[in-house]
Amino acid sequence: MSNFERHDGVYSLDLTLDEAHILINLVEQLLELFGEGDFFHHYDANDPFAQLMSMQHEVVTPDDPVLLRLLPNAYADPEAAGDFRRFTEGAIRASKQRVLHEVRAHLAILVDQDQAGRVSDLEADTWLMALNDLRLALSVRLEIDEESFELFESLPDEDPQKSIYAVYYWLGWLQENLLHLL
Repeated sequence: MSNFERHDGVYSLDLTLDEAHILINLVEQLLELFGEGDFFHHYDANDPFAQLMSMQHEVVTPDDPVLLRLLPNAYADPEAAGDFRRFTEGAIRASKQRVLHEVRAHLAILVDQDQAGRVSDLEADTWLMALNDLRLALSVRLEIDEESFELFESLPDEDPQKSIYAVYYWLGWLQENLLHLL
């Protein structure tokens, strides 16, 4: 099983080629959901402060449940939530995209070599943020709750959902493994 290691303060991750492809696929799907940068073209052209602060002119709460989980409203009051979103969402999206791009770049090294191996010189915080967002996204899509592990164990091996649940629990293992090293 893949795992993180730490030697002399440097983190690395051993992966099979299949595991690297799975992670790249998940990262790319999440980047696509975030819009890769399309978000940043909605500034009010007449407001230099809004442009400087990466503020949207129109604030829209995401319809997609995954985006709503990853970019939640900060307040129950719609006006306060909208103001908070207007001032912060651009920076939060950019940060999440940067993290995902960095993880994808690390994984691309293995895929380019077309072999299993070690991804080295990793930033633990970056990987924890990416793994957390990937797990949250999958948990929303799978509707994970207290009974989900029992459901996973009861699914027949040929059920396509079983492999998706397995990926979710594998991401949890990676996240836990890295947290123990910190």
